[in-house]
Amino acid sequence: MTPPHGDALEERLRSLERLLAESGRELRELRRHLPRAAREELDEIADEWKGVHYKWWVGTLAILLIALTLSYTFYTKLGWVADQRSLPVGDDWLLRRLPLVNTLPILSWGWFALHAYAIGAAAAYSPKRVPFLLFTLTNYMVVRTAFVFLSPIGHPAGMVDMRVHDLIFSRLLGTWTFMNEFVFSGHTAMPFLFFLFFESRRLKALMLVGSLAMGASVLLSRNHYTVDVLAAFLVGYAIYGLSELAYARWVRPIFQTR
Repeated sequence: MTPPHGDALEERLRSLERLLAESGRELRELRRHLPRAAREELDEIADEWKGVHYKWWVGTLAILLIALTLSYTFYTKLGWVADQRSLPVGDDWLLRRLPLVNTLPILSWGWFALHAYAIGAAAAYSPKRVPFLLFTLTNYMVVRTAFVFLSPIGHPAGMVDMRVHDLIFSRLLGTWTFMNEFVFSGHTAMPFLFFLFFESRRLKALMLVGSLAMGASVLLSRNHYTVDVLAAFLVGYAIYGLSELAYARWVRPIFQTR
């Protein structure tokens, strides 16, 4: 007669065998799906590029890249002028109640990684709309330059200074980015523009989460005022909407697709 504990052990072994067999089937199914999913992803990218008229695409892209470069050059010149001013330090109701946290890795490495991914995704999945994206970013740079130049207030009290604590911005500050550039938050606005640009729900969700994370990070590190973050969404939405109208009227006629 088999001891009771022997029956229990036998049952556990059979249960384990069934579990392993089921896991094996799931693994084989996953292996079949992965190549298919990769092929579908590549096919989607190829389909997006099929409709591009390359002659007009390259020409329009080149013109808009020049415009974006000029707008950024304009920003660096006026940004330098803005940094020569001695502006008053301030705070606001929310900043006084938030803890001070060093979020600079998110604001530097995280910001660059997010935008590198966004640019790659735009080129892969929305090539026909890349000229519109560059047009929108050009308008964004012009508008933000005006805000930075006209802003009458300095940095928030207790700011975690990127010039001192961050590897990336310590090398860029004063040449490509500046101290007195608070109204409005570029860290928040840029991902929000990508959120408005993308059509995929997955990419839109990623960019919106990124924008909110950047907004929270600049507040926790005192690199922006609360109004800067709120204005980033409002001004960003306005820039995107006006860019759509202007692009449809003046730029799209020279950007042709088959």
